[in-house]
Amino acid sequence: MLANLTDRIEILLESNSVMRIGLLFAARAFNPVVSLAFSLLAGMYLTVEDHGIYGLTLARIFVMQAFMEAGLQQSLVRFLAPALKKNDPDEIHSIIRASIQLKLYVLGAGVVATLVYILALVNASTLAALGVPAEWLPGARLENLYLAWLILTGGFALSLMTYLDSVLVSHESFVKLLFWLPMVGFLRLSLMGYFLIFNEHALRAEHIIYAFVIGTVIAVLFYFTIFYADFFFVKVPRRIWKPWTKRLLQFNTWIILASFMAILSDWMEVLLIDRSGDLGLFNAARLPMQGFMIILTTMVSFLLPRFARLESVSEYRGMFARIYQIIIPGVILFLPGLWIFPWIILELYGPEYEPSVAVFYILYPNFILRLYFAPLGTALFALDQPRLIMTEAALRMFSGIGLNLLLYPLFGINGAAWASLLAQCVGWSFLIYCYVKFFSRGRFPLAPAE
Repeated sequence: MLANLTDRIEILLESNSVMRIGLLFAARAFNPVVSLAFSLLAGMYLTVEDHGIYGLTLARIFVMQAFMEAGLQQSLVRFLAPALKKNDPDEIHSIIRASIQLKLYVLGAGVVATLVYILALVNASTLAALGVPAEWLPGARLENLYLAWLILTGGFALSLMTYLDSVLVSHESFVKLLFWLPMVGFLRLSLMGYFLIFNEHALRAEHIIYAFVIGTVIAVLFYFTIFYADFFFVKVPRRIWKPWTKRLLQFNTWIILASFMAILSDWMEVLLIDRSGDLGLFNAARLPMQGFMIILTTMVSFLLPRFARLESVSEYRGMFARIYQIIIPGVILFLPGLWIFPWIILELYGPEYEPSVAVFYILYPNFILRLYFAPLGTALFALDQPRLIMTEAALRMFSGIGLNLLLYPLFGINGAAWASLLAQCVGWSFLIYCYVKFFSRGRFPLAPAE
């Protein structure tokens, strides 16, 4: 019934581009806003140390997600959107069948990796005797085994969210997105509320992580009330869909590496900071980043299908000109955040989070600039440049590792914040260089001569 309702609404809005953009923004906006509220409440009810554990586990979930996405969150739109435009059923269902095959491969690999990690925890004392650093092997405590399964489940569930999201974006089914995406935030908040009301003891990081993960799992199941499940199970001859597995795998090999490196870059500081108190303070300063995801995810979802339909250098030049005429003046909208977010951090978390404010002032330009460079990175997917995407992510990741290892020991969490900003600048400089070459010579650097 809900699927039929959303179909009717989409038919009515098919010719109204402004309304469709508004629906996409609403769908994208609600979930990050609720996620931000979820994280703010988590920080309020957790100790600084537990807040750090929560942030570190979340970072590991996102790293697992990057691996288990298999690069499909962008490449599926890249190939599926044109196939839908051509209305080629064989190609559409071959892409879907091949993508499901890749998802099964990475799920199996994730399960094996988790079992190996748990085996290492159980045998920590033996491995320590063989010279493995003790901090790598925290021991087979119940909470560590529990978190290991939550990391696997959360990473795979989030990868399914982005996969199913990509299917809707390829169809430009923004009404369905509006009905579906808010569910995950509501579910996470509901589960957190359950623990607050019925838990006899103080709220721990494990409760918050469980609410985050299980809310995502239930939201994935809810997807099939607004989109027809049989779309994913149409039978296609193996000889037709099998070549798409190879094509996606070849394209996605670079995207998987790029996604993995990008996530490591985004969460580098959280993964490398070795004191849970510092982690809690740094995680609080990062909270506004979730708010910026409202615009960032909307921009990517709206632009990628349109980039995928462009063909010439002049078309891309014209598209970028229109985009930046809109978003460059928009920087003024972000200036109030310099006063609003520090007030929120101190008002909600208390004076013990005062060091987070200084970190925030370093990170805030980083958040803003990500929005301005997002169109350049998004267009590389449509331009079939996975190697450049991987190279840019690698530059950010390795720069982040080096800068964090240098600056965090010297300047603490302020140094980690500067490492984050400077590492991003390395990647952005590479993007600018790539497009200078593309618009002046008609091809990207590192590309073979025609």
